[in-house]
Amino acid sequence: MKRTLIIKDAATVQPPRSGKMRAMLTMACAIAADGLQWLIPPLWPVCDGAMVIALLILWGGRWEILVAVIPELIPGLDLFPTWTLFAGYLVFRRGNAGASAVSPDPRR
Repeated sequence: MKRTLIIKDAATVQPPRSGKMRAMLTMACAIAADGLQWLIPPLWPVCDGAMVIALLILWGGRWEILVAVIPELIPGLDLFPTWTLFAGYLVFRRGNAGASAVSPDPRR
């Protein structure tokens, strides 16, 4: 008798299925990254890299992530909480996209 062993690929990371869970994880990561940049300034490249990886895992490849990275590369602007603002933008946009898909067309 021949047996088959099925091994799942550990390299594929599935984003959370729940929209609320993804929003909470995004905001928690953003607040942690911005907070660590204020508390330990030499770690800002590590925090920025980890935040980009977290956003890519949670939200997939989006062009908006590049817009959030640009202010982090400019000296002085990295003191502004750009990751928290960007995470809020993603969560707000997700909420509006879900609401507009459910609401009926006002022209009808």
